[in-house]
Amino acid sequence: MTNRTFTAREIAEAIGVSPQAIKKRANREGWAFEEATGRGGKRRLYRLTDLPREVVMRLTLDTSAPAPADGTLPATKGANLPAAEEVSQRQLRVAWARAGLCRAVNRLVAEAGFSVSAACRHIADDVRAGIAPENVMRLASEANDRPRAGGGVSPRGLLGWHKQFRLQGERALIPGRRRKDLSVPSWAGAFLRHYQLPTKPSVADAYRAFKRDVKHPPSIHQVRRFLAKLSPEARERGRMGPREIRNILPYRDRAFKHLVPNDIWTADGHTFDAEIAHPMFEGKLFRPEITTFMDLRTRRIVGWSVDLAESAIAVLDGLRDGIGRCGIPAMLYVDNGSGYANETVRDVVDRIGITMTHSLPYRSQSRGAIERAQQVWTRLAKRLPSYIGADMDKEAGTRVHKITRKALKEGVAHRAIIGWDVFLEMAEQAVAEYNALVHSTLKASPDGVWAQFVANGWSAETVDAEMLDILCRPQIERKTNRGRVTLFNRIYASDSLAHHHGDEVLVGYDLRDASRVWVHDLSGQLICVAEKDAHQTKYMPDDRMAEAQERRTKAQLGRLGTKIENTTGQRVVSIQLEHQPARTIEGVLGPQVIEAAPVEAERLEEARARMLAAEPEIEWASDPMGRWKQYQEWSGRDDLTDEQRRWVAHYPTTAEFRRTAEFYADFAPQKKTAQRCGNTV
Repeated sequence: MTNRTFTAREIAEAIGVSPQAIKKRANREGWAFEEATGRGGKRRLYRLTDLPREVVMRLTLDTSAPAPADGTLPATKGANLPAAEEVSQRQLRVAWARAGLCRAVNRLVAEAGFSVSAACRHIADDVRAGIAPENVMRLASEANDRPRAGGGVSPRGLLGWHKQFRLQGERALIPGRRRKDLSVPSWAGAFLRHYQLPTKPSVADAYRAFKRDVKHPPSIHQVRRFLAKLSPEARERGRMGPREIRNILPYRDRAFKHLVPNDIWTADGHTFDAEIAHPMFEGKLFRPEITTFMDLRTRRIVGWSVDLAESAIAVLDGLRDGIGRCGIPAMLYVDNGSGYANETVRDVVDRIGITMTHSLPYRSQSRGAIERAQQVWTRLAKRLPSYIGADMDKEAGTRVHKITRKALKEGVAHRAIIGWDVFLEMAEQAVAEYNALVHSTLKASPDGVWAQFVANGWSAETVDAEMLDILCRPQIERKTNRGRVTLFNRIYASDSLAHHHGDEVLVGYDLRDASRVWVHDLSGQLICVAEKDAHQTKYMPDDRMAEAQERRTKAQLGRLGTKIENTTGQRVVSIQLEHQPARTIEGVLGPQVIEAAPVEAERLEEARARMLAAEPEIEWASDPMGRWKQYQEWSGRDDLTDEQRRWVAHYPTTAEFRRTAEFYADFAPQKKTAQRCGNTV
């Protein structure tokens, strides 16, 4: 047994008082000491066994033992000990507190000469009396694991902990925990049949139906406790379908930091949430389908297309737009919609060298980036008065619907009716604003991230415009017939197809130009460019038709002159035809002397003078905006022909004039004001 000695300073530091106070108490209580001589002179050394009991406790109960950095307990031998992964943090704190008390018992035994039972009894008594050191009181409170018991420890309990600690180490001091009863009661299946229904009944409703099927049903509280033990997936099975239940299951985020621009593009269609004037049918409104292409690395909208519905034409048009702007992607990640899963799109992307991959059905979460990007179109739709989204006020929506239908019925323009060309301009502006905004995931704008890659030396794989037209031109397999090929109920013909009668060929067509097609053989070699309706010729040549018409006109003029002479008794000098120079009877019937009445001759001479005036051919505008500009240009001019003057006087009375005038008066000023204010999407 070791009998250590301490100086007054060491005792003072352990108790927390000054060395002078220890010396005064030692003199007052007559503590035995030994004198030792050192460099600092003589000093008193007090033996541990001669010191008072509370001083011995303070000096020996150094229970601080650092916990392992990983929060685990040392590996010990023994049976029926809890595994480290099954231990909670509270159980670990209790085990370390008990181990600290066991170390205090060992120090009393080793340094003060106490027996194990006596040391356990002394520590327990001091803790119960509240005179134990502060660290011992704290350890006793944590080791008890029963906060309501007052924080004390019994000598017998401490002796039992010491025995376990000596035999099996710290892991043996971990307190036990009552495990949840995970057994399935016998009535569980019968209750779940009433609870796990797609109608999602409440627990009370399912319990009422369940009680009618069971003779001795459990209480509703037992049922609720059973449901609380189930995992969300097991509890909601049957109440949620396979697609909906994925929303409560764990998922993985897809990383994209390792990509570079044009590695992966994704695309999706979106039905616009506002009504737009139909570009083909006047007086109709519709909701266009917008196909958007996005680069996953930069979150940049690289291309888009607007069509009447999601189709292969819209997809190819958007792909063509994206490649023309930003280059060729390596992979295209899309869903299984009919606009993507078709032979036309597959053929085009194969020729360009793009790998197209489809997501699993009903897994829109896997394409969350493009789904979130569709908000650019939702924000644009909310800026229009014709917005009809789910969150639109029903009263306001009904009022706008009535106003627009009335305006369409009356044929007048209204600010709530957005024209097709105006909508395309607004869509282009919305995409530009989106690409310039800071993205929450990137902490920068898509345009900024793209520019940073370019500044670091990255460059896109591009293709010239002519080759892009060829690559993105869809092709359909058709059979030739006597120099002709049929596509979309149109007939295209070329003399070069005469040698390919009955052959299978590939017909390439332009989405925006239906006047011609490109015919290739099955190996891809161009045969010819076939023109629309090139197989048709005029029934008779133009010169023969002109000769026949001239002959018919002469005969008609002769009969007309004879009829006038027989009716009025006056000879006709000339006859004027509309839009043609005056024709004289001499020129038609040959040299004759024809005398006319003075009044009739004067009228005919005036008509002849009008027709002989060389009036230039008038080029009339073919669209409403062109006619509006033509009216603005001709109004107030004095050098107009009679026909132009009649049109300028009549055009303001038309419905087209009123619609265009109201459009410029209502919508155009607001658009300019919005642009000056710098509104963003």
